[in-house]
Amino acid sequence: MQKENLENLLEKELAVGYVYGYDSSCRVFYFEKSPANIANFIMGHKENTDRIILTDLADRSILDTFGEFINKCPDQKLLQDILHHLIPMQMGEKELEYILAVSEEEYQKLLYEEDQRVTEAEFRML
Repeated sequence: MQKENLENLLEKELAVGYVYGYDSSCRVFYFEKSPANIANFIMGHKENTDRIILTDLADRSILDTFGEFINKCPDQKLLQDILHHLIPMQMGEKELEYILAVSEEEYQKLLYEEDQRVTEAEFRML
């Protein structure tokens, strides 16, 4: 991934995706929150996935799934927007699109690097 794209991710409204496998493993990803990205994230992680939970950075629920099927989504407007993208993918009428999603480790590294840049800038101002 290009460094610029990763750095731009920090400026976006992010969703946090917790992907639970059938073996009880959990992988965590961060990606830009949009209906199309959420649909692509769900379909991109449907293989060997028992459940997906999406939250915002404040840990407020966006939705959860059983595999590729949405179970709960408190925001009904957002749900309709997601389904507009998700259903054609489930029916094989629309191809999966690439989205920029970073792992927990990559996200923490981005935050650390951003913090370092801010600290260096503050020291230069002294």
